[in-house]
Amino acid sequence: MSRLRHPIRAIREPFGTAGLIVACVALVAALAGTALAAAKLNSTQKKEVEKIAKKYAGKPGAPGTVGPAGPAGPAGAKGDAGAKGDKGDQGIPGTPGTPGTPGADGKSVVSTPIATSDTPCEGNGGAVLEVEESGEPQEICNGSPWTVGSLPKGKTETGMWAIGRETAEKTAYVPISFAVPLASTTGMSVHFININGEEEVASEGIGPKPAECSGTSASPTAAPGNLCVYENSRSGPYESGEGVSFEVAQGGVKVTGSILNFFSEPNGFAYGSFAVTAPTS
Repeated sequence: MSRLRHPIRAIREPFGTAGLIVACVALVAALAGTALAAAKLNSTQKKEVEKIAKKYAGKPGAPGTVGPAGPAGPAGAKGDAGAKGDKGDQGIPGTPGTPGTPGADGKSVVSTPIATSDTPCEGNGGAVLEVEESGEPQEICNGSPWTVGSLPKGKTETGMWAIGRETAEKTAYVPISFAVPLASTTGMSVHFININGEEEVASEGIGPKPAECSGTSASPTAAPGNLCVYENSRSGPYESGEGVSFEVAQGGVKVTGSILNFFSEPNGFAYGSFAVTAPTS
């Protein structure tokens, strides 16, 4: 009759003491899901433990619930500007706009010839130009009024005059000669403007500057139908002993000029300029 074997001994005998230890370590590692490095195991025993642990290891569990998001971190530093991109393709041409409403017709310039036999332009001929329906015709004559014919209506010419005496007091005459003669002297008036900008009239004394003579000695002007004589300088007033005074335009205005009548004391002098504008009628 054989004896029964001890349970522990029965397990130990097939493996031996070392093999039993390896098996136990492998079993614990498989149940815990962790590879345990048993103390004092040789390389063969470690490989056996890993093999047994893999065989009996359980499957991974389901993922856990996602935890709450953590606080946002500080903003990063501003990055450098990127490189310039390539030039884009040309866009498709847009749709042409709607044509605008045509503007109103302009006014034409109408030209009417002036024959040399006609009175206007003093027989030189020319043309009358007028913007259609403007009612403002402009007479244009042939030739230069400064070399041929007389001073055109409303045109001005200018010149200089002077007087000087060293003898006893007496009347002095100053000629005013027109380089271009007037066509007519009808209604012409003469005005003498002294250095103070006042008009001197022998029979009436000194009066305000007339509107017909709005210029100066440096820039003489005259309204149509007027001869304006401007004084630039004089030796002094008549009462000073060597002054001059204007008397009258002797004989008025002629087509070629006029003669100014002055009264001058010894050593008196005066000079200035003039402007004459032809009458418009």
